[in-house]
Amino acid sequence: MKIQRLSTCSFKFYSPQGKVVMVDPWLTNDPFWPASEKAPEKLGEIDVVAVTHAHFDHASGIEEIMSQNEKAFIVGQFEYAIGLHQRGVKNAVPMNFGARIDLCGIGFSMVQASHTNSEMLPSGKMEAVGAPAGYVIEFEDGRKVYVSGDTGLTAEMKFVVADYHKPLIAILPVTGLMVMEPEQAAYAANAIGCKYVIPCHDFPKEIADAANPDGYREFLKQFPVQDSYKKIETFMGIMRKDYPHIEAIFVPIGGSVDL
Repeated sequence: MKIQRLSTCSFKFYSPQGKVVMVDPWLTNDPFWPASEKAPEKLGEIDVVAVTHAHFDHASGIEEIMSQNEKAFIVGQFEYAIGLHQRGVKNAVPMNFGARIDLCGIGFSMVQASHTNSEMLPSGKMEAVGAPAGYVIEFEDGRKVYVSGDTGLTAEMKFVVADYHKPLIAILPVTGLMVMEPEQAAYAANAIGCKYVIPCHDFPKEIADAANPDGYREFLKQFPVQDSYKKIETFMGIMRKDYPHIEAIFVPIGGSVDL
């Protein structure tokens, strides 16, 4: 299974049977998403989009994807998905915690996350749209990937994700910045019992490393996050020292890994 990272928290999965799952697309005004991956054929190949929460860096790419494939399913927490449906997204699929749905032969189980969930309205006002979530995604061959979304450390990771779902791979935010700090994320990976962990929610060290350097420069005027790469280094060091039985894999934006 190929896992491709396209932005800070945006991941694309190519399933064993040729289906394509996108989690948390940030496309609108995203300075990181590689231009080649914005091509119509790349967006049009996506079969299912799973949204953990509605913040701009996780959900602002839905319209772009739907413009290339109106048959794609958009999975989200109940209030958010209903809102999408009311705005004309025909294949918005509402879920809630504890539920599982199967789309295109792939299972999506919704689990809790500790964060907030709101979206920016055209008026500029922020509106709450239900609760944030994570997903355990079960692919056709039985392998499971836990995508936590933005979250703090939760008991859910041990008693639901680990003990019940037993994922092979976990994708976790590790950089502080309103999510888990590296020490907490490493503890979470161990509690989850995964074989592989992929850290995220980091930003490129150098402006030139972004797909759109000018866009990144403008982004940094509002969100000074350039030192988050240091948290990745801390996380990877903790994993090597304290949890060597788990393989920590850093995937740079635009990169991919086959597992």
